[in-house]
Amino acid sequence: MLCLALSLSACKVLKTHIIKVTSSTEAQPHEVLLKTTKGYVYLSTQNMTDKQKHILKYLRPFQCLEIKTPEQFAMQNRVVRFSDFKIRALVEADRECRKIKVTTRIEMH
Repeated sequence: MLCLALSLSACKVLKTHIIKVTSSTEAQPHEVLLKTTKGYVYLSTQNMTDKQKHILKYLRPFQCLEIKTPEQFAMQNRVVRFSDFKIRALVEADRECRKIKVTTRIEMH
């Protein structure tokens, strides 16, 4: 019974959030800023892997990013921050990505 309780407490329920970026990523001292159709998403660089850094470096406007995290997508003043996450770039033709409409101006940096 103790083993079962320990295994259940270590389990994280991951939520999947799909965002569409509207400009190039911006590296900041401890996080990466993504300007999206929903607002500003900050991803912490503290535990970021080289693969995740590579994905973010080559993320282009109109491209979508899948974020899996146990954290809520709770925006405060159009800002949300994630520190524990896994990411995957989606192609623009992805069905979920096409559903997200871009209503803001696209910026290239």
